[in-house]
Amino acid sequence: MISEPEMAEGFASRESREVEGDVVQQSPPGLRRRKSWLWALGGASVASVLWGAGFLLSPSHQDPDLRGYRLDQKSCRSARLASLQKALALKSVPDSTEDEVLKHPALDQLHCSLFFQRRSEVAGGHWAVTTAIGVSVALHKKTDPRDEFEADRRVTDSGVVSADKVKRVADLGDEAFLIAKDLEHTELRVLDGAAVVKLTLATGSYYDGDLAADTADAAPELPDVSTYWPAMISDARELTSVFRHP
Repeated sequence: MISEPEMAEGFASRESREVEGDVVQQSPPGLRRRKSWLWALGGASVASVLWGAGFLLSPSHQDPDLRGYRLDQKSCRSARLASLQKALALKSVPDSTEDEVLKHPALDQLHCSLFFQRRSEVAGGHWAVTTAIGVSVALHKKTDPRDEFEADRRVTDSGVVSADKVKRVADLGDEAFLIAKDLEHTELRVLDGAAVVKLTLATGSYYDGDLAADTADAAPELPDVSTYWPAMISDARELTSVFRHP
């Protein structure tokens, strides 16, 4: 039978102990607290050193690959668009042009617009067929546009198109997409390093005569702009070359 004095001692307290030879020694409470604090400080110091080493060993920030692109007032004039002019039977000189170059430490932009007009050979020649071609380049000098280019492939200036309207183009820049907005508007986008090149095409027609006297005239039938995709790809390939300055 266990007497009351033996039960009064209870369970042994779970205090930290140190082993020296065959003797178990118990550390005073104050010393144990200091050691715990020192271990925590040492662990934080090691973690800080390891984090710093990882930071130093990680790849440094790299500027986007400009690939020799430089945009200036001569850039629009260098866009000959020979394939499109041939496919659309356009005049060698557009009826009107607009060009603008915007410079910024983070982003240079080029915008070129060419407008062509010709008389339709059908319907008595009272209809005019118009073609508008746009060329734009966004040169990202601080950030890589790759992720944004991929994410925005369905987004156009007139809204969001369905996935089946976007066609990937092989062997053109790093990535390229053809976007069929509708039967009269299409767009080709090319990612080439830090440059995003866009080539847009829009066709239309309007009546240029006396509607009261020529009510029998019918509007000319315009081909689907997708028929001009091969020409757009050819011209875009040339554009990515002429905008570079070695």
